[in-house]
Amino acid sequence: MIDLEISEIREFTKMLAPTADFDSSFTFYYDETNNIRKFYVRENDFNYTFTSNFVLGGLVHLGHAPNVQPLIDSFKLQKTVTEVKFKHIASGDFLDCLKSEKLKLFLQFLKDSDLYVHYSSLNILYWSLVDIVDSAIVNSEAARQLGPQFSNHLKNDLYKLSRLEIDSVIQLFYKYKYPNIKNDSVLPFIEELTSLFQDYIDTPEFHFGLESLRQILKEAKKKGSLPFIQDEDDYILLNDLSQFYLRPIYLFKNSTHIFDNEDSISEILKEYKILDGEDEIKNYTFVDSKTEQLIQLSDIFVGLMGKLTNYLNTSSREKIDNDFQTLTANQQANVDLLIEVIDKSHEKNIGFLHNTDSFEEMSKMERIRENRNNAL
Repeated sequence: MIDLEISEIREFTKMLAPTADFDSSFTFYYDETNNIRKFYVRENDFNYTFTSNFVLGGLVHLGHAPNVQPLIDSFKLQKTVTEVKFKHIASGDFLDCLKSEKLKLFLQFLKDSDLYVHYSSLNILYWSLVDIVDSAIVNSEAARQLGPQFSNHLKNDLYKLSRLEIDSVIQLFYKYKYPNIKNDSVLPFIEELTSLFQDYIDTPEFHFGLESLRQILKEAKKKGSLPFIQDEDDYILLNDLSQFYLRPIYLFKNSTHIFDNEDSISEILKEYKILDGEDEIKNYTFVDSKTEQLIQLSDIFVGLMGKLTNYLNTSSREKIDNDFQTLTANQQANVDLLIEVIDKSHEKNIGFLHNTDSFEEMSKMERIRENRNNAL
């Protein structure tokens, strides 16, 4: 049994997000999409595509749950359907999903009801890279003083570079059994990594970030240390996703958390005793989604968010601009409703929405907003 003492991490998170409400008694419902379970590097690729984020989230409310039966009835699903799934509501890629009339019913209901949405979205490639930057910065007193905005800039540029040089990055990771760099390999790993900067470092887009990272990595070379990518498991970039399930449980300790059955996660969570001082927190359950309509509806929202992250991660800003010039009326209505539902939830509680992602990908959501604002 692992004792997880939560008071300090809750206080730290509250300090980072002072306007978030982590103390009220909400009821959260969860489903997930792109649940990769484990992410690792192979000789020529990863074991799983990295262009869709893992998304854990769904619906949330205060007080009594609103009656969602009229919404489910409005979908007019076949009598043989025993539970509502995203696939019954929309299909195809993100833009195809926006054509769905049933999706419009769903999003309109969320907008008009006392339900809100919540999610944790994880870009797994970004997650796999950030420890390089953190390992470099910990070796540099000057870099540590520059704070999180500086380190996030470096992480963003390393992510963008890795997207452009993904085959070389995979080969580098496999060669050095990343994230388990051996002591005698720190120097050659850094040299091979920074050699990938060569074609980009003098461009205005990349110069500040890559040159800063190159200089900081020089200090790491002198010390022969990259602490966060050593003494780990060979090739394993993400061992399991349990920490993303634990996070809302301990942050929203006064709330109730209802998860869709996920045996591998529930077994891991059983290993944790969540402690707030002397009090043990027991605020979550795993249930069969067939018995809980709000988990079924969470599947719709999370499914849509998974499609959205894939669209953002695989589309340039120019492509987004072009796509949004040719939306049908239904696509326009659905994307506007989705933005309104997310904004409504953000205004209710900034703590409902959590992204572990690069500026590069998150800023594309702003591009979608700009396109819709310009069209209105």
